[in-house]
Amino acid sequence: MLGGVARQAGAFANPTLSVTHEPLSGGASDYSESYVNLSQTLELPGQRSARVQEAEWALRAAHARVRADSARLAFEVKRAYLEAALAEEQLAVTERVAGVFREAARSAAVREERGDISRYDLQRILVERARYENLVAEAQIRASSVRRSLALLVLPESDVVEVSPREVDDEFPPVPTLEHLADGMSTSLRPEVASAEATVEAAAAAAGLTRAERLPDITATGGLKRQSDGLTGLFLGLSIPVPLFNRSAGDVESAQARVSASQTRLDLIRRRVDNDLSRAIEAYESVRRRAELLGVDGLDPSADLLQMAQVAYDLGEMGLLEILDAAEALRSGRNTASQLKSDLWTAYYDLERAMGGLDADSQPTNDPETER
Repeated sequence: MLGGVARQAGAFANPTLSVTHEPLSGGASDYSESYVNLSQTLELPGQRSARVQEAEWALRAAHARVRADSARLAFEVKRAYLEAALAEEQLAVTERVAGVFREAARSAAVREERGDISRYDLQRILVERARYENLVAEAQIRASSVRRSLALLVLPESDVVEVSPREVDDEFPPVPTLEHLADGMSTSLRPEVASAEATVEAAAAAAGLTRAERLPDITATGGLKRQSDGLTGLFLGLSIPVPLFNRSAGDVESAQARVSASQTRLDLIRRRVDNDLSRAIEAYESVRRRAELLGVDGLDPSADLLQMAQVAYDLGEMGLLEILDAAEALRSGRNTASQLKSDLWTAYYDLERAMGGLDADSQPTNDPETER
Protein backbone atom coordinates (compact mmCIF):
# COMPACT_ATOMS: atom_id res chain seq x y z
CA MET A 1 0.00 0.00 0.00
CA LEU A 2 2.73 2.46 0.95
CA GLY A 3 4.52 1.73 -2.31
CA GLY A 4 1.52 3.06 -4.19
CA VAL A 5 1.37 6.09 -1.89
CA ALA A 6 5.04 6.83 -2.60
CA ARG A 7 4.49 6.64 -6.35
CA GLN A 8 1.37 8.76 -6.15
CA ALA A 9 3.17 11.43 -4.13
CA GLY A 10 5.21 12.40 -7.18
CA ALA A 11 2.21 12.85 -9.46
CA PHE A 12 1.27 16.30 -10.69
CA ALA A 13 -2.22 17.70 -10.19
CA ASN A 14 -4.62 17.03 -13.06
CA PRO A 15 -5.94 19.97 -15.07
CA THR A 16 -9.64 20.88 -14.91
CA LEU A 17 -11.69 21.26 -18.08
CA SER A 18 -15.04 23.03 -17.90
CA VAL A 19 -17.58 24.09 -20.53
CA THR A 20 -20.14 26.83 -19.78
CA HIS A 21 -23.05 28.13 -21.86
CA GLU A 22 -24.97 31.21 -20.69
CA PRO A 23 -28.17 32.00 -22.65
CA LEU A 24 -29.65 35.46 -22.08
CA SER A 25 -33.04 36.72 -23.24
CA GLY A 26 -35.06 39.87 -22.91
CA GLY A 27 -36.79 42.36 -25.13
CA ALA A 28 -36.74 41.56 -28.81
CA SER A 29 -33.45 39.70 -29.00
CA ASP A 30 -31.70 36.70 -27.50
CA TYR A 31 -28.07 36.61 -26.52
CA SER A 32 -25.71 33.89 -25.29
CA GLU A 33 -22.09 33.36 -24.29
CA SER A 34 -20.13 30.07 -24.29
CA TYR A 35 -16.86 29.36 -22.47
CA VAL A 36 -14.32 26.54 -22.69
CA ASN A 37 -12.00 26.71 -19.64
CA LEU A 38 -8.84 24.77 -18.80
CA SER A 39 -7.41 25.29 -15.30
CA GLN A 40 -4.12 23.99 -13.89
CA THR A 41 -2.84 24.32 -10.33
CA LEU A 42 0.85 25.23 -10.24
CA GLU A 43 2.67 24.08 -7.12
CA LEU A 44 5.44 26.28 -5.88
CA PRO A 45 8.96 24.80 -5.77
CA GLY A 46 9.61 22.56 -2.76
CA GLN A 47 6.14 21.17 -2.17
CA ARG A 48 6.30 18.23 -4.54
CA SER A 49 9.84 17.24 -3.53
CA ALA A 50 8.92 17.41 0.17
CA ARG A 51 5.81 15.30 -0.43
CA VAL A 52 7.84 12.73 -2.37
CA GLN A 53 10.51 12.57 0.34
CA GLU A 54 7.90 12.10 3.06
CA ALA A 55 6.32 9.20 1.17
CA GLU A 56 9.69 7.58 0.38
CA TRP A 57 10.88 7.77 3.99
CA ALA A 58 7.54 6.41 5.19
CA LEU A 59 7.99 3.51 2.77
CA ARG A 60 11.51 2.84 4.08
CA ALA A 61 10.20 2.90 7.63
CA ALA A 62 7.54 0.33 6.69
CA HIS A 63 10.14 -1.91 5.02
CA ALA A 64 12.32 -1.71 8.14
CA ARG A 65 9.37 -2.67 10.34
CA VAL A 66 8.80 -5.70 8.12
CA ARG A 67 12.47 -6.66 8.53
CA ALA A 68 12.16 -6.23 12.31
CA ASP A 69 9.07 -8.46 12.41
CA SER A 70 10.82 -11.02 10.19
CA ALA A 71 13.87 -11.05 12.48
CA ARG A 72 11.71 -11.58 15.55
CA LEU A 73 9.75 -14.32 13.82
CA ALA A 74 12.94 -16.05 12.67
CA PHE A 75 14.26 -16.02 16.22
CA GLU A 76 10.97 -17.37 17.58
CA VAL A 77 11.09 -20.22 15.05
CA LYS A 78 14.68 -21.09 16.00
CA ARG A 79 13.86 -20.95 19.70
CA ALA A 80 10.78 -23.13 19.21
CA TYR A 81 12.89 -25.61 17.23
CA LEU A 82 15.46 -25.79 20.03
CA GLU A 83 12.72 -26.23 22.65
CA ALA A 84 11.22 -29.05 20.60
CA ALA A 85 14.62 -30.73 20.18
CA LEU A 86 15.26 -30.40 23.93
CA ALA A 87 11.88 -31.92 24.73
CA GLU A 88 12.60 -34.86 22.40
CA GLU A 89 15.98 -35.54 24.02
CA GLN A 90 14.56 -35.35 27.53
CA LEU A 91 11.71 -37.65 26.53
CA ALA A 92 14.18 -40.17 25.10
CA VAL A 93 16.34 -40.31 28.23
CA THR A 94 13.30 -40.50 30.51
CA GLU A 95 11.94 -43.42 28.48
CA ARG A 96 15.38 -45.04 28.65
CA VAL A 97 15.44 -44.85 32.46
CA ALA A 98 11.80 -45.93 32.73
CA GLY A 99 12.63 -48.99 30.64
CA VAL A 100 15.43 -49.86 33.04
CA PHE A 101 13.07 -49.72 35.99
CA ARG A 102 10.52 -51.87 34.19
CA GLU A 103 13.17 -54.56 33.82
CA ALA A 104 14.36 -53.98 37.37
CA ALA A 105 10.80 -54.38 38.70
CA ARG A 106 10.39 -57.72 36.91
CA SER A 107 13.77 -58.91 38.17
CA ALA A 108 13.05 -57.70 41.70
CA ALA A 109 9.77 -59.62 41.80
CA VAL A 110 11.63 -62.85 40.98
CA ARG A 111 14.37 -62.14 43.51
CA GLU A 112 11.84 -61.31 46.22
CA GLU A 113 10.14 -64.69 45.70
CA ARG A 114 13.53 -66.38 46.10
CA GLY A 115 14.23 -64.37 49.23
CA ASP A 116 17.22 -62.54 47.76
CA ILE A 117 15.76 -59.10 48.51
CA SER A 118 13.29 -57.79 51.01
CA ARG A 119 9.69 -56.83 50.40
CA TYR A 120 10.72 -53.22 51.07
CA ASP A 121 13.27 -53.28 48.25
CA LEU A 122 10.63 -54.63 45.87
CA GLN A 123 8.16 -51.92 46.84
CA ARG A 124 10.87 -49.27 46.50
CA ILE A 125 11.61 -50.43 42.96
CA LEU A 126 7.91 -50.40 42.11
CA VAL A 127 7.56 -46.86 43.46
CA GLU A 128 10.49 -45.68 41.31
CA ARG A 129 9.02 -47.40 38.27
CA ALA A 130 5.71 -45.60 38.83
CA ARG A 131 7.53 -42.30 39.31
CA TYR A 132 9.40 -42.66 36.03
CA GLU A 133 6.24 -43.74 34.22
CA ASN A 134 4.71 -40.43 35.34
CA LEU A 135 7.82 -38.57 34.21
CA VAL A 136 7.52 -40.25 30.80
CA ALA A 137 3.88 -39.18 30.51
CA GLU A 138 4.77 -35.59 31.43
CA ALA A 139 7.67 -35.56 28.96
CA GLN A 140 5.39 -36.90 26.22
CA ILE A 141 2.84 -34.15 26.86
CA ARG A 142 5.52 -31.46 26.80
CA ALA A 143 7.10 -32.85 23.61
CA SER A 144 3.70 -32.97 21.92
CA SER A 145 2.97 -29.38 23.00
CA VAL A 146 6.22 -27.93 21.67
CA ARG A 147 5.85 -29.93 18.44
CA ARG A 148 2.44 -28.31 17.92
CA SER A 149 3.86 -24.87 18.67
CA LEU A 150 6.62 -25.46 16.14
CA ALA A 151 4.09 -26.58 13.53
CA LEU A 152 2.10 -23.36 13.99
CA LEU A 153 5.23 -21.31 13.36
CA VAL A 154 6.71 -23.13 10.36
CA LEU A 155 3.50 -24.43 8.72
CA PRO A 156 0.75 -21.98 9.76
CA GLU A 157 -1.47 -22.70 6.73
CA SER A 158 -0.95 -26.46 6.69
CA ASP A 159 -3.05 -29.22 8.19
CA VAL A 160 0.07 -30.64 9.86
CA VAL A 161 -0.54 -30.71 13.61
CA GLU A 162 2.95 -31.54 14.90
CA VAL A 163 6.47 -31.10 13.57
CA SER A 164 9.30 -33.18 15.03
CA PRO A 165 12.76 -31.58 14.90
CA ARG A 166 16.03 -33.26 14.19
CA GLU A 167 18.62 -33.59 16.93
CA VAL A 168 20.67 -30.45 17.51
CA ASP A 169 24.37 -30.80 16.76
CA ASP A 170 26.67 -31.21 19.75
CA GLU A 171 29.14 -28.79 18.18
CA PHE A 172 29.53 -25.30 19.55
CA PRO A 173 28.07 -22.50 17.45
CA PRO A 174 30.59 -20.37 15.55
CA VAL A 175 32.17 -17.49 17.42
CA PRO A 176 30.72 -14.23 16.04
CA THR A 177 33.01 -11.32 15.31
CA LEU A 178 32.23 -8.48 17.70
CA GLU A 179 34.85 -5.94 16.61
CA HIS A 180 32.38 -3.64 14.86
CA LEU A 181 30.34 -3.23 18.06
CA ALA A 182 32.71 -0.54 19.31
CA ASP A 183 31.79 2.01 16.68
CA GLY A 184 28.04 1.37 16.96
CA MET A 185 27.66 -0.30 13.57
CA SER A 186 25.55 -3.10 15.01
CA THR A 187 23.05 -0.63 16.46
CA SER A 188 22.43 0.94 13.05
CA LEU A 189 21.93 -2.53 11.59
CA ARG A 190 18.90 -3.21 13.76
CA PRO A 191 15.76 -2.76 11.65
CA GLU A 192 13.98 -1.13 14.60
CA VAL A 193 16.56 1.67 14.54
CA ALA A 194 16.37 1.95 10.77
CA SER A 195 12.58 2.25 10.98
CA ALA A 196 12.79 4.95 13.66
CA GLU A 197 15.41 6.87 11.67
CA ALA A 198 13.24 6.75 8.56
CA THR A 199 10.26 7.91 10.62
CA VAL A 200 12.25 10.96 11.77
CA GLU A 201 13.16 11.77 8.18
CA ALA A 202 9.55 11.34 7.09
CA ALA A 203 8.39 13.68 9.86
CA ALA A 204 11.02 16.24 8.86
CA ALA A 205 9.90 16.05 5.23
CA ALA A 206 6.27 16.43 6.35
CA ALA A 207 7.23 19.53 8.37
CA GLY A 208 8.98 20.94 5.31
CA LEU A 209 5.89 20.29 3.23
CA THR A 210 3.71 22.03 5.82
CA ARG A 211 5.98 25.08 5.73
CA ALA A 212 6.00 25.08 1.94
CA GLU A 213 2.23 24.89 1.82
CA ARG A 214 2.00 28.19 3.72
CA LEU A 215 2.71 29.81 0.35
CA PRO A 216 -0.51 29.36 -1.62
CA ASP A 217 -0.56 27.61 -4.96
CA ILE A 218 -1.33 29.53 -8.13
CA THR A 219 -4.13 28.38 -10.39
CA ALA A 220 -3.80 29.34 -14.05
CA THR A 221 -6.94 29.40 -16.18
CA GLY A 222 -7.18 29.80 -19.93
CA GLY A 223 -9.86 29.22 -22.48
CA LEU A 224 -12.02 30.30 -25.38
CA LYS A 225 -15.05 32.59 -25.21
CA ARG A 226 -17.70 32.73 -27.93
CA GLN A 227 -20.64 35.12 -28.07
CA SER A 228 -23.83 34.74 -30.04
CA ASP A 229 -23.13 38.00 -31.91
CA GLY A 230 -20.16 36.28 -33.53
CA LEU A 231 -17.39 37.68 -31.37
CA THR A 232 -14.82 35.18 -30.09
CA GLY A 233 -11.64 35.49 -28.11
CA LEU A 234 -9.11 33.86 -25.81
CA PHE A 235 -8.75 34.67 -22.16
CA LEU A 236 -6.19 33.95 -19.47
CA GLY A 237 -6.48 34.35 -15.71
CA LEU A 238 -4.56 33.65 -12.50
CA SER A 239 -5.98 33.03 -9.03
CA ILE A 240 -4.16 32.83 -5.75
CA PRO A 241 -5.54 32.47 -2.19
CA VAL A 242 -4.74 35.37 0.11
CA PRO A 243 -3.59 34.09 3.56
CA LEU A 244 -5.14 36.80 5.69
CA PHE A 245 -6.92 34.77 8.39
CA ASN A 246 -5.34 31.31 8.18
CA ARG A 247 -1.56 31.25 7.90
CA SER A 248 -1.20 27.57 9.03
CA ALA A 249 0.99 28.54 11.99
CA GLY A 250 -0.64 25.81 14.09
CA ASP A 251 0.00 23.19 11.40
CA VAL A 252 3.66 24.14 11.22
CA GLU A 253 4.01 23.97 15.01
CA SER A 254 2.26 20.59 15.11
CA ALA A 255 4.47 19.21 12.35
CA GLN A 256 7.61 20.35 14.15
CA ALA A 257 6.36 18.73 17.36
CA ARG A 258 5.98 15.45 15.50
CA VAL A 259 9.60 15.73 14.39
CA SER A 260 10.72 16.25 18.00
CA ALA A 261 8.59 13.32 19.18
CA SER A 262 10.03 11.08 16.46
CA GLN A 263 13.57 12.08 17.41
CA THR A 264 12.90 11.35 21.08
CA ARG A 265 11.47 7.96 20.16
CA LEU A 266 14.57 7.26 18.04
CA ASP A 267 16.85 8.08 20.98
CA LEU A 268 14.86 5.77 23.25
CA ILE A 269 14.95 2.95 20.69
CA ARG A 270 18.70 3.32 20.31
CA ARG A 271 19.17 3.07 24.06
CA ARG A 272 16.85 0.07 24.22
CA VAL A 273 18.73 -1.60 21.36
CA ASP A 274 22.07 -0.92 23.06
CA ASN A 275 20.78 -2.47 26.28
CA ASP A 276 19.34 -5.43 24.38
CA LEU A 277 22.64 -5.99 22.59
CA SER A 278 24.65 -5.78 25.82
CA ARG A 279 22.31 -8.26 27.47
CA ALA A 280 22.53 -10.67 24.52
CA ILE A 281 26.35 -10.48 24.48
CA GLU A 282 26.61 -11.10 28.22
CA ALA A 283 24.14 -13.99 28.07
CA TYR A 284 25.90 -15.65 25.15
CA GLU A 285 29.36 -15.27 26.66
CA SER A 286 28.14 -16.61 29.99
CA VAL A 287 26.52 -19.72 28.48
CA ARG A 288 29.49 -20.33 26.19
CA ARG A 289 31.95 -20.10 29.09
CA ARG A 290 29.90 -22.66 31.05
CA ALA A 291 29.69 -24.92 28.01
CA GLU A 292 33.42 -24.70 27.36
CA LEU A 293 34.23 -25.21 31.04
CA LEU A 294 31.98 -28.20 31.62
CA GLY A 295 31.87 -29.59 28.10
CA VAL A 296 28.58 -30.70 26.61
CA ASP A 297 29.88 -34.23 25.98
CA GLY A 298 31.44 -34.40 29.44
CA LEU A 299 28.06 -33.77 31.04
CA ASP A 300 26.48 -36.69 29.19
CA PRO A 301 27.16 -39.85 31.19
CA SER A 302 27.28 -43.04 29.23
CA ALA A 303 24.19 -45.19 29.18
CA ASP A 304 26.43 -48.23 29.73
CA LEU A 305 26.96 -47.15 33.35
CA LEU A 306 23.27 -47.57 34.08
CA GLN A 307 23.16 -50.80 32.13
CA MET A 308 26.11 -52.09 34.11
CA ALA A 309 24.42 -51.07 37.35
CA GLN A 310 21.26 -52.88 36.31
CA VAL A 311 23.17 -56.09 35.53
CA ALA A 312 25.06 -55.88 38.81
CA TYR A 313 21.79 -55.35 40.70
CA ASP A 314 20.17 -58.33 39.02
CA LEU A 315 23.14 -60.49 40.07
CA GLY A 316 22.93 -59.24 43.63
CA GLU A 317 26.27 -57.45 43.40
CA MET A 318 24.81 -53.95 43.85
CA GLY A 319 22.27 -52.55 46.24
CA LEU A 320 19.05 -50.70 45.59
CA LEU A 321 20.50 -47.29 46.33
CA GLU A 322 23.26 -47.74 43.76
CA ILE A 323 20.91 -48.46 40.85
CA LEU A 324 18.61 -45.61 41.92
CA ASP A 325 21.58 -43.25 41.98
CA ALA A 326 22.78 -44.49 38.58
CA ALA A 327 19.35 -43.95 37.02
CA GLU A 328 18.93 -40.47 38.45
CA ALA A 329 22.50 -39.56 37.50
CA LEU A 330 21.84 -40.64 33.92
CA ARG A 331 18.62 -38.64 33.64
CA SER A 332 19.96 -35.57 35.43
CA GLY A 333 23.25 -35.57 33.53
CA ARG A 334 21.70 -35.93 30.10
CA ASN A 335 18.96 -33.41 30.84
CA THR A 336 21.57 -30.93 32.05
CA ALA A 337 23.66 -31.47 28.92
CA SER A 338 20.64 -31.09 26.65
CA GLN A 339 19.51 -27.95 28.48
CA LEU A 340 22.96 -26.41 28.24
CA LYS A 341 23.20 -27.18 24.54
CA SER A 342 19.77 -25.69 23.93
CA ASP A 343 20.62 -22.59 26.00
CA LEU A 344 23.88 -22.14 24.09
CA TRP A 345 22.26 -22.18 20.65
CA THR A 346 19.35 -20.05 21.86
CA ALA A 347 21.78 -17.44 23.19
CA TYR A 348 23.66 -17.53 19.88
CA TYR A 349 20.51 -16.93 17.84
CA ASP A 350 19.41 -14.21 20.26
CA LEU A 351 22.79 -12.51 19.78
CA GLU A 352 22.33 -12.82 16.03
CA ARG A 353 18.98 -11.06 16.34
CA ALA A 354 20.33 -8.38 18.68
CA MET A 355 23.18 -7.60 16.29
CA GLY A 356 20.82 -7.18 13.36
CA GLY A 357 22.39 -10.20 11.68
CA LEU A 358 25.90 -11.55 12.14
CA ASP A 359 26.86 -10.64 8.55
CA ALA A 360 27.07 -6.86 8.60
CA ASP A 361 27.94 -6.55 4.91
CA SER A 362 24.69 -8.19 3.82
CA GLN A 363 22.38 -5.89 5.75
CA PRO A 364 20.22 -3.36 3.90
CA THR A 365 21.04 0.29 4.39
CA ASN A 366 18.77 3.22 5.11
CA ASP A 367 20.59 5.62 2.79
CA PRO A 368 18.36 6.94 0.00
CA GLU A 369 21.27 7.29 -2.38
CA THR A 370 22.41 3.73 -1.73
CA GLU A 371 18.92 2.29 -2.21
CA ARG A 372 18.52 4.12 -5.49
